[in-house]
Amino acid sequence: MDPKSDDRGEQKEFSNPQDVVFVNTQLILKAMQNVQKAQQDFQAMLEQAELGDTSVQYDLGVRYAEGDGVDSDMVQAAHWFSLAAESGDLRAIEALGRCYQMGTGVEEDQGRAVELYTQAADQGYAGAQCSLGLCLENGSGVDQDPVKAAEYYLLAAEQGHAPAQCNLGVCCLNGIGVDRDPEEAVHWLTKAAEQNFPRAQSILGVCWENGTGVDQDPARAVELYRKAAEQGYAPAQCNLAVCCLNGIGMEADAPQGVEWLERAAAQDFARAQCILADCCKTGSGLAQDQPRAMALYEASAGQGYPPAQCNLGYCYLTGIGVEEDDVQAVRWLTQAAEQDFPRAQRLLGCCCRDGDGTPADAQKAVEWFRKAAAQDYPPALCDLGLCYEMGTGVEVDLKRATDLYRRSGERDYAPGQCNLAVCYLNGDGVEKDAAQAAAWLWRAAALDFPRAQSILADCYRDGDGVPRDDAEAARLYQLAADQGYPPALCGLGLCYELGEGVPEDKARAVALYTQAAQRGNLSAQCNLGYCCLTGIGMDPAPEQAIPWLERAAEQGSARAMSLLGSCYRDGDGVEADAEKAVQWYQKAADLEYPPALCSLGLCYERGEGVPEDKARAVALYTQAAQRGDLAAQCNLGYCYLTGIGTEVDCGRAVEWLDRAARRGFPRALDLLGDCYQNGDGVETDDAKAVELYRRAAEQDYAPSIASLGLCCELGQGLPEDKPKAAALYRKAAEMGYTYAQCNLGFCYLRGIGIDRDPAQAVIWLQKAAEKGQSRAMSLLSRCCFDGSGMQKDEKRGLELLRRAAEQGYAPAQCNLGLCYENGFHGLAQDLSKAAELYRRSAEQGDAAAQSNLGSLYYTGSGVERDDALAFQWFSRSAEQDFPAGVYHLADCYASGRGTATDIARAAELYQKAARLGDEDAMFILGKWYRDGKGLRADPEQARFWLRKAADAGVKEAAACLRALSGKAPGKGGEKRGGFFQKLFGKGD
Repeated sequence: MDPKSDDRGEQKEFSNPQDVVFVNTQLILKAMQNVQKAQQDFQAMLEQAELGDTSVQYDLGVRYAEGDGVDSDMVQAAHWFSLAAESGDLRAIEALGRCYQMGTGVEEDQGRAVELYTQAADQGYAGAQCSLGLCLENGSGVDQDPVKAAEYYLLAAEQGHAPAQCNLGVCCLNGIGVDRDPEEAVHWLTKAAEQNFPRAQSILGVCWENGTGVDQDPARAVELYRKAAEQGYAPAQCNLAVCCLNGIGMEADAPQGVEWLERAAAQDFARAQCILADCCKTGSGLAQDQPRAMALYEASAGQGYPPAQCNLGYCYLTGIGVEEDDVQAVRWLTQAAEQDFPRAQRLLGCCCRDGDGTPADAQKAVEWFRKAAAQDYPPALCDLGLCYEMGTGVEVDLKRATDLYRRSGERDYAPGQCNLAVCYLNGDGVEKDAAQAAAWLWRAAALDFPRAQSILADCYRDGDGVPRDDAEAARLYQLAADQGYPPALCGLGLCYELGEGVPEDKARAVALYTQAAQRGNLSAQCNLGYCCLTGIGMDPAPEQAIPWLERAAEQGSARAMSLLGSCYRDGDGVEADAEKAVQWYQKAADLEYPPALCSLGLCYERGEGVPEDKARAVALYTQAAQRGDLAAQCNLGYCYLTGIGTEVDCGRAVEWLDRAARRGFPRALDLLGDCYQNGDGVETDDAKAVELYRRAAEQDYAPSIASLGLCCELGQGLPEDKPKAAALYRKAAEMGYTYAQCNLGFCYLRGIGIDRDPAQAVIWLQKAAEKGQSRAMSLLSRCCFDGSGMQKDEKRGLELLRRAAEQGYAPAQCNLGLCYENGFHGLAQDLSKAAELYRRSAEQGDAAAQSNLGSLYYTGSGVERDDALAFQWFSRSAEQDFPAGVYHLADCYASGRGTATDIARAAELYQKAARLGDEDAMFILGKWYRDGKGLRADPEQARFWLRKAADAGVKEAAACLRALSGKAPGKGGEKRGGFFQKLFGKGD
């Protein structure tokens, strides 16, 4: 039905000329007669009132108010109500009070309204008693007094006044001015509903639907909603629509539900607009219509309705029906969150945590999660628990985390149940209890939560908290895999590879690994790489293995790092490179991955890619062996057996070989067989030796057959992955996020994760700078100065640098200070201004500015010379390992300025500065090694550091090197700058 038509049906237009439209002329004539009579009655009433008949003054006011027989005119209505009130007409007194309360026909005056209501109420007029009660309840024109409000509602309700009965019922429902009493609420609401008062019918319907004060009866609720809805009461129309949509108290009927929503929405009822938008978005009860859904959300949100504001924010956040816009999302979510809408508070917390549409702020995220959690919103309880588990925005508190997960899980939120289960599995915040873990995983798995299904499958595969059951594990993996969950795809692949719980099918395993690997699962990427290397389920293709192993290694997979090490060691899929092999093994060993510790030990044992160091090899084998690595246990046993890197100790050799042999490691079986055969560390036992050889031979072990067998960019908190970092920056930058635009520009400037492209850098930096992003302005100023990616423009560069500095951006303040210090880019030299800018930057912790400010104090340039302050600023810069700061601090110790002379400390700092790349420190260090000053004289070290200084452009170093060695210095040339020119914008 058209939402604008009445209950008589749809109005239709006919284009066929043969169609005949019959017009009921009698009805039209009757309507005209009614209008004419109303006008005649009004005129007669007006004449009667003007002659002083007070009995019709109130009725005349009502005619003016309702436009009955005359055009509506609230000024005239208020005039006649006033005259009638003067004659004591209680109806008129109450009506005039309403005019003053609403400001219709008279200037709004809440206090005057209360006076008039009180006047009529004191004379027992029910309508005025109800209106006065409402003023007292809301504090309109009078101090708020819910108790007194309820008393007035009761006075009016006992006279049978339906609105007062309804209001009193609401007070009893919510404990407003009276004790909460649902049964008493139903009593009064029923009385009002029996008078066909729609609001009471609607609220009473809610009581029947929810079983509040009555036995739950959804069908009775629908009956009441319908009665109120048919009177045009929008909230009831909306409630009835929800029943139709969800089959509450009736058969589900989505089209009928939409029809009622249309009626309520046509009255601008915000809740109906929001629910109707949901229907348009999902195509429930009508054709899917995303643009209309957005329009309805906006209309509802514009009225301040929190669910609509939240839904609109979510649409902007996810790009549903509208272009993705995180900033708009945050704006709408904030409006809803400030009204204590928990879903919006939780989503806003996620935005603050992830930096979507607002700067990342973990503590602010926690604040929003807390607000939503205080309302027992399950997702927020879970998110807040994760903050406590990970220490995001709060101190780590595992017990608090598990308490929050439990509260979330008890409310049937699957992620909370799953997280609690993992805590039980690992003993985080609770006593380790695999059985409890399995119980919570079952609850989450029953809700089709794929992560829980996958972890529960792990439990069945490993017999952790449940009896081992490979078939059940495979079934659960399949359920999660059907939802595209990458870890489950990988787990199911392993089942097919090993034939556990399903028939062995290695090709199927490879297909599943591929699906999971393409979704970024590092275990699957590693498994797929291994299949490519070894030909499991496919023809061997080592060159295809390398990209998958690299992708897994970039995500921190120690196994992938170790396998890559082996590829480089053996030349599988890549050119053999022993040094690269060691690098990969070392990365995995740093993560304490036992096979990598073992392989790295082998490199040290053989001197492959590293200098031979057999003792180091034994130490690495020991670390891996203690962690259960079979190959390492075997290698360590062999070292003890043969005295490689340690004293011969056949007893310890047998101990380690036996540990590996018990778990079927073929080489250990073979070596242990040798021990039994030769009586090394054990009594000779040829039969035992044969048994051990046989077990190894059954695994096709050749010797026994013969004898009988990062962050993405910075790598903070996650594996370093620069290409991935650049890709993420691009995604956010294309959405207009200024910080990402700046970072992407910086990547293009420096070639971080992408090919260096200054022109592209300028494009992205310009986008961010136009929105006032200070770091972008600072970087763009550098491009202007250097002509990098654009035409050189010093004037614009200075303008950008000033703007960034004025916004308090420390590196820009430092760089602008350097311009003033040296008179760069057309600025007049102004050392005082330079010192001021350095100080502002230094106080924010900028290491370059701290070093530069120290230099000014050291020389008395622009400030009064002060060695103590120079030493202080150099120290603060050096604490951050800033090369120039470390170098200048060394100067202080060497010269005894600002601190006691300490040549040994100076030498230590020059060494550190040189290692950090400071060319002046390299030069000093070379001279000190040459002269034996502060260090033991060492001509080779002297040549090494002088050569590095000369290569860095220190002219004096080249001369010293020639004098020292009698040879040409190589690349030595002009030094890049003087004492004050050691840096420019290192903070950027």
